[in-house]
Amino acid sequence: MVAELPSSEEGTYSTYAEGENVWVVSDCPNTDQTLAGNPDGLPHVGSTTDRDAIEAWFGSPENSRIIPRNGEVWEGVADGTIQVTQVEDWMIEVTVDDLGSCPGAPSSTNGVPVIYRLADK
Repeated sequence: MVAELPSSEEGTYSTYAEGENVWVVSDCPNTDQTLAGNPDGLPHVGSTTDRDAIEAWFGSPENSRIIPRNGEVWEGVADGTIQVTQVEDWMIEVTVDDLGSCPGAPSSTNGVPVIYRLADK
């Protein structure tokens, strides 16, 4: 199953399913981000749902922006279990100049997933 994230002024991002997870495609190898599925790869609900809070600590770096993620997040519930919920939330898009500038693994900042785009695409 391949889906598309919602389109907005920030763009459209491709996804793909692998096992129980759905992933957001990054331009940098090995940096795709989990959008839905196993809670181990998902952000905590408190990290990604408040755009104003993200903007407050993130600022406005020249090569980055905050974009819609609209995926699943996890949270602990009173009985000690983990609950996964679909939410309207955010991720950070970082534009890099070339593949040599790519990190080697998925990353996040303050729990907010980071997706990478190549400048020439």
